[in-house]
Amino acid sequence: MYFRNKMEEKPIDPSRNRYPHCIVWTPLPLISWFIPFIGHMGIATSAGIIRDFAGPYFVSEDNMAFGTPTMYWTLNPQKVSGASWDTAVLEASQEYNKRMVIFVCKKC
Repeated sequence: MYFRNKMEEKPIDPSRNRYPHCIVWTPLPLISWFIPFIGHMGIATSAGIIRDFAGPYFVSEDNMAFGTPTMYWTLNPQKVSGASWDTAVLEASQEYNKRMVIFVCKKC
């Protein structure tokens, strides 16, 4: 699923964990081994810095809760309405910094 703009300046760099304008996914230990489609997701800024809802009242930056991404989906930043990509990611992070996590039923 690629929607990447060919003119984009910052390339994806898995060796540095940089995934600009991407949704990233990593498996959850034990759970993903038995139910492979269950995992943990994060979203990256235009610079490729990953943010993920890592626990109660905590959004981590550049350090995913369950390890480095194993899959990613590149999104089109032009489809963000009302704000820039980074502003939207920041606003969502600030909102989820105020929320309690309930493992099964209340996620991002």
